[in-house]
Amino acid sequence: AAYRAPRTGAESLLAGIWADVLGLDQVGIDDNFFDLGGHSLLAARVIARVRAGLGVEVSVRSLFENPVLVDQAAAIEEQLVAEIAALTDDQAQSLLDQPQTPATDTT
Repeated sequence: AAYRAPRTGAESLLAGIWADVLGLDQVGIDDNFFDLGGHSLLAARVIARVRAGLGVEVSVRSLFENPVLVDQAAAIEEQLVAEIAALTDDQAQSLLDQPQTPATDTT
């Protein structure tokens, strides 16, 4: 299949993480993590970096259930939306009031 570049922020972030963890130059949205050489240890590293980069709780199981980048990015976006929707107004305001700090790499 031809390479298709990331189209959304979540796809771009995930493609960069996968490429870095797997030692690849680029990862497209139709790529399968495990077909690219991923395995459970690398999956755990990916999930740790997603959590650090987005602050969203994603499980390793999610990557096994959604090994294609576009599907995993959609699952992460769904999780983010659900977490945001669950915030109270006070919690949302508290998050908005916090100073922005760069994400740290946990690998």
